[in-house]
Amino acid sequence: MRFAALTVLAGTVLALMTAPAEAAWKTYVSRDFGFSFTAPGEMKAERGIYKGEKDGDHGYGDHPAVIFRSVDNNIEYTATIVDFNSQVGDSASLLQEAAVAFQNGGKTVMDNYGRINNIYGRKVTVDLPNNGGRSMASFYFNKGYLYRMQATVRPANGDYASPDAARFIDSQVWLLRNNLFEAHPFPPHDFPDLAGAIDLTLPN
Repeated sequence: MRFAALTVLAGTVLALMTAPAEAAWKTYVSRDFGFSFTAPGEMKAERGIYKGEKDGDHGYGDHPAVIFRSVDNNIEYTATIVDFNSQVGDSASLLQEAAVAFQNGGKTVMDNYGRINNIYGRKVTVDLPNNGGRSMASFYFNKGYLYRMQATVRPANGDYASPDAARFIDSQVWLLRNNLFEAHPFPPHDFPDLAGAIDLTLPN
């Protein structure tokens, strides 16, 4: 019996040693865009273009965006900020459009309201088409910017009920005061010119 117990213990230790290591979670701060969030892995910033279907009275056009992205344990985490300062009056329509576009082509698992302080938004979870995994996202409009937090659990991970997705989505905080001293501030990243930016498709 003792030998059997030791065999099981050795097997457990071996499994833990060979399991992929998960990155530590850090608090990231963007004072340029007035918010912070927590995420694992190394966050990198890239610029993009958001092509909305509804553009108020201004017709169709491109809107500059900044995307923060990291991948850990086959879960992709993105925080996307789109500049809609020219259409603040259309915030309700733009928020609705973003949430509907995110659900397009997938199977909606959850669609509910979200709230950060006194700002209301949407929280949506979809199963991606072609067994592409499961994606959870939140959408908020604040001070002229559309904020989308998204966590996509890839098929290689397979744990579509992973609490890490909700942990990331729910970590978003508006900066009402100086953030925690252990936070990791991003360097300045004002919206760049659209030239050379990637074509950003919000649903994926």
